[in-house]
Amino acid sequence: MERENSRNGMETLKREPVSRLPYRIRLSEDFLTLYAGPGREYVKMGTISDDQRLEIIEERWGKGQELWGRLKSNAGWILLENVERAII
Repeated sequence: MERENSRNGMETLKREPVSRLPYRIRLSEDFLTLYAGPGREYVKMGTISDDQRLEIIEERWGKGQELWGRLKSNAGWILLENVERAII
């Protein structure tokens, strides 16, 4: 982990992604909410369902130790706690 300065001048730890990118996923729920950014504080963009082919191209940590993934389709970001890596 590296250290970086935030906007308020406080030093924080920069957490690296936990997975090798990109990778395919499958949902462990019927649908997930899409967000405009990596966190629940961003605008909700809609939902995705499990019948779609999904690939994660970027990971970021959000508030509350939540790991978020950006979809290759650029449809938005999803919370990665409700997904599993797909076997390719």
